[in-house]
Amino acid sequence: MKGADSVSWYGVFVPAKTPRDVVEKLHAVGMKVLGDPATQASLKKLAVEPMPMRPAEMDEFVRGETAAYLALIKAAGIKP
Repeated sequence: MKGADSVSWYGVFVPAKTPRDVVEKLHAVGMKVLGDPATQASLKKLAVEPMPMRPAEMDEFVRGETAAYLALIKAAGIKP
């Protein structure tokens, strides 16, 4: 889904120490699935707009989202 103007987003996560070649393989398979016309049609019916990213881009995106939500939580005075 599109970043800043969307309410939610989804991603595939693996343990931090997953070998990079495994991460790249999962990424390649994911891109193949997202490129499939049947997948695209199914996602469109659900009003989901894919936002494919390289693993490093996803890392950066998650860091940014985490920082934004942390700032929101602090501003709201929410405590665990």
